[in-house]
Amino acid sequence: MEPNKFRESRQSINRLCEKMAKLIDKNDVDESRVYFDRANGELDELTPQAAGDIQKRSVKNLALKLRGIEGKISKLKVRGSASSGAGSRGKNKIEWDNERVAQLSRNFLEKVLQNMGGDSEAKVCLGTTGKGIRPNYQIEFKDGSQVAYTGSGHKPKAGAGGRNLSTPFSLIEIETIVNQL
Repeated sequence: MEPNKFRESRQSINRLCEKMAKLIDKNDVDESRVYFDRANGELDELTPQAAGDIQKRSVKNLALKLRGIEGKISKLKVRGSASSGAGSRGKNKIEWDNERVAQLSRNFLEKVLQNMGGDSEAKVCLGTTGKGIRPNYQIEFKDGSQVAYTGSGHKPKAGAGGRNLSTPFSLIEIETIVNQL
């Protein structure tokens, strides 16, 4: 690889490592992981382009540096998780997107689809608190009615569940995710 381009790529990865170090000091697990994934992606692109002993050694050193940072990130404690003690609920909001929804079990998502009843205009909002394994959810149907469900038993909940909910996902989006699993 041309030396100047290699140097720019290496410096970019080192800048990401510096940002990760600051985020680790702040105990920011999620943001640290985002920067780690970005740096790892850049290293994956750089590795096959390394030519010569110096560039190969530099790539190897960057890989070692990232492995060390990964170890530090894995030791960080997530703040505000439901299992971290009394009074911690609601501090760690789950951000639901298609990728995160796809991490739910196929069985869970199939039961959500059943509760949507084949209403092509139905939308589901997932709970943003807890661990994100079997989140509570609320379905809004075409006629405007809303039903909140427990995530563990998929049973309707008494009362409105309008708080701590994600942006809505359509029936089609959920079906697409299930079909990809």
